[in-house]
Amino acid sequence: MNRARLRRAMLIERLRSAEYRRAAADAQAAQAVRDKLEGLSERTRTLAGLYSLRDTARDGADLAAATMLSAHLREIGRAARAQADTARAEAEVRFAELARAERRRQRSSEDRRDMAALLLAEQERREAGVPIRSIATAEPEAGTLLD
Repeated sequence: MNRARLRRAMLIERLRSAEYRRAAADAQAAQAVRDKLEGLSERTRTLAGLYSLRDTARDGADLAAATMLSAHLREIGRAARAQADTARAEAEVRFAELARAERRRQRSSEDRRDMAALLLAEQERREAGVPIRSIATAEPEAGTLLD
């Protein structure tokens, strides 16, 4: 029975490790999107500022075109900033999921180590001739190892 619990604990630990790796990849991807959008927002704001300061218009049409381009760049910058804010919130959610996955992975690892220590103690008692009935008949804990 204890060996089955150890195998189950090992399987859960592997699942938690996979879950952790997936959460880490998701968090990294969300952070990369955030960084790209923040960079785009900053570059478009800079370009808009440069075009608004430009004084090379030869006539009213050039001035109107430069003003319109600057306004469009500012709008793109605002849209990129809004998307970056959304990406920041998403990245924060992903990093929170990563932290939860790490805690679950750590807990499953500790459960597996505890189960292995219990089996080792059981084996040592058996080799020493000490009855192990108290360990083998212990009631299972409430809940599951998946919590």
